[in-house]
Amino acid sequence: MAVVSYVEKDEAAEKLRPILEGMEKKLGAVPAIFKAMAHNPELLEGFLALNSALAKTKLDGKLRELAYIKASEVNGCVYCLHYHRGHGRKSGLSERQVQETSEFETSDVYDDLQRDVLRYADEVTRQINASEALLKRLHDKLSDREIVELAMAVGIANFTNRITETLRLELP
Repeated sequence: MAVVSYVEKDEAAEKLRPILEGMEKKLGAVPAIFKAMAHNPELLEGFLALNSALAKTKLDGKLRELAYIKASEVNGCVYCLHYHRGHGRKSGLSERQVQETSEFETSDVYDDLQRDVLRYADEVTRQINASEALLKRLHDKLSDREIVELAMAVGIANFTNRITETLRLELP
């Protein structure tokens, strides 16, 4: 059971109602994280802006979703894994790529860059910093902008993991 109540769209602040209605039309339902965040309209709006910016990266969406999935896996965030495995499929990842992140070192479904992105998400989630060797390999294949976007994706995943887990948000 969630730690906080969910704000339904008809109970939400007036400025949030069109946003929540749009989500419901697009997704079929408003995800619990947004219903919980609706307790503070400004925080929800800020989070939505950041989240939508994440979808407009130069970093390949498949890499972004692999990083998000791996961070969520390390943190044991079932909620985020549920949604981001779906986003990963939509970005073009195969079912095996979405499901085999825990065995990425030995799985044959990832290329070298994908493995390094998964390593990065794992290292940064567990210990904040990535190894110098890994950063060098990433710099050989990604631009500075893409590395910033990768860091943001992992950071947002960790942020969101902590919100959903701390508040014990439920899947629909």
